[in-house]
Amino acid sequence: MKLPFIFTAAPVALSFLIAGCSSTPTQPAAKTAAQKAATASAKPATQPAPAPAPAPQVEAPTAPAAEPETPAVPAEPIKVAPEALALVERLTMAPDAQRHELTDTTGFPEALRSLETGAQAPKVESIDTSNQPPPEGLTADGSSTQLIVRDWTGLVLVPISTSLSKAYTSEVRLLKIEAHPLNDGRVRVWTRIHNIGNRTMPGQVACRFTMRNQPIATSPYFYELQLPPHGFRDVFFISPDGDLNSYTVLVRSEEMKSHK
Repeated sequence: MKLPFIFTAAPVALSFLIAGCSSTPTQPAAKTAAQKAATASAKPATQPAPAPAPAPQVEAPTAPAAEPETPAVPAEPIKVAPEALALVERLTMAPDAQRHELTDTTGFPEALRSLETGAQAPKVESIDTSNQPPPEGLTADGSSTQLIVRDWTGLVLVPISTSLSKAYTSEVRLLKIEAHPLNDGRVRVWTRIHNIGNRTMPGQVACRFTMRNQPIATSPYFYELQLPPHGFRDVFFISPDGDLNSYTVLVRSEEMKSHK
């Protein structure tokens, strides 16, 4: 392999030969070229190859010092809105309202889809599938069948009195009722309707709400509900705006549409 210095020296040697062949050394241009050639010839044509550089010392990589672990800080649950707190206080303490008790367990796992972002989810009550089948679907409050609004605070109210439900047919039973306070002060009422008969029951379901300072309850809106034999459906309703005092879940068979 030729060193880079040899390539640069070749033009200098060529200029020396050209200067030696000149017959008019008295001309200033030739004299200048000769002086340059003499200067160049005084330098060695080649230089010894530089000694190879010592191989760099490769040190074994050292593991970075372990940083002290920072204990994980659990995310704080969101602060419940004052409207929801007022609802909870009214339904658990007010003497003129239907009495409920606050619990940390829900029997409606479908409701978790409506949890407000950051809300602490309650525990889910286990269902004995040996005695009752899993839900075959849920209906809604007549205007929506999707739990797409994340408005539930995660609080669960369970009614103490069973007078919050009424079935106008012996073919069904209302197994469970819960009230879930929403962040705007309303409530989402859940109920589990069980068809204990051997035939598919075409029925109707509604919820009647009584508001504070309103002596007349809201007119219930009934909508269609198909219950398979020995099956059950989880149904929810949303209360109107205002201060809720009580509610009643209503179920009737198709043959009792005229019943009010």
